[in-house]
Amino acid sequence: MTLPTAPHELEAEAGSATSPRPSPLLAAHRRAWIGGFALFAVAIYVLTGIFTVAADEQAVIRRFGRVAARLGPGIHYRLPWPVDRVDVIKTTAVMKTGVGFELPEGEARVAGVEILTGDTNIVSVAMTLQYVIGNPAAFLFDIETPSALVSLVAESVLTETVLGMPVDEVLTTGRLTIQEQVKTRTQAILDRYDSGIQVTSASMMGITFDAPVAQAFQDVASAGADRENKINQGRSYANDLLPKARGEARSIVLTAQSYKDQQIAEATGNTTRFLELMTEFNKAPDVTRTRLYLEAMEKILPKLRKYVIDSEHGQKPINLRLGPTTP
Repeated sequence: MTLPTAPHELEAEAGSATSPRPSPLLAAHRRAWIGGFALFAVAIYVLTGIFTVAADEQAVIRRFGRVAARLGPGIHYRLPWPVDRVDVIKTTAVMKTGVGFELPEGEARVAGVEILTGDTNIVSVAMTLQYVIGNPAAFLFDIETPSALVSLVAESVLTETVLGMPVDEVLTTGRLTIQEQVKTRTQAILDRYDSGIQVTSASMMGITFDAPVAQAFQDVASAGADRENKINQGRSYANDLLPKARGEARSIVLTAQSYKDQQIAEATGNTTRFLELMTEFNKAPDVTRTRLYLEAMEKILPKLRKYVIDSEHGQKPINLRLGPTTP
């Protein structure tokens, strides 16, 4: 049995069966919002490629894992992930490593590495190396554990260097030579490995050895110090005595030179006087002889009164000689 249905109920059932279609304006707004959101997302994705490198840094760009560029300080752009990746490292930061040992924290004393010297003595050398990053790409991707690499290479160079030196040289004058050779040769090996590391300094922290060897070396050092002290005292005495000796020698030489000049002048004068006297003697021998005799007697007997007797009114010369007269 079927009941009749009212007309308004029939219209309600017909309305619920067919829903109304959305308007074209609402659909356009929806598409615009979706497109704007997509553009905003794309812009944000593109802007993620902007990055900044500080003044003490360098950046390495990797494109799909391969090094594509190396950039210095400033604002740069790279393709966003996953195309490009950037690694930024500080190239001015100084790193430090121990040679043959790990550096302790703080100021703790280290024993160093034991090395055999050229004269078969064993010494413990504590040495540190400081280095910076010279090539960021090689430093990041061509080597592993840079600090361990620097330490091992420097230890090998240090061992070879000390092996060719006696212990006295290692402990005294050879320290600077060891430091310079370790720095230079370690850098050469690191460059062959293309490590990207630049060694800036090599410093010797200390050299120690066994107590008996230390005592013997101390004795040798003391003897060397005493020797240097004696040498310095001798040099001081020589520096004090030599000027005096040179002064006295100069004075003696000047005195001798003066005496020489005086004797030469006196001999020259005597010679001149003798020559003049000889000339006069050749002119009048008897008169000159008598005059010379009287002058000699004046010198020999200065305080006696002397008399000269004339003979034959001056016709004959007076014989004043004490010896017999010649006929």
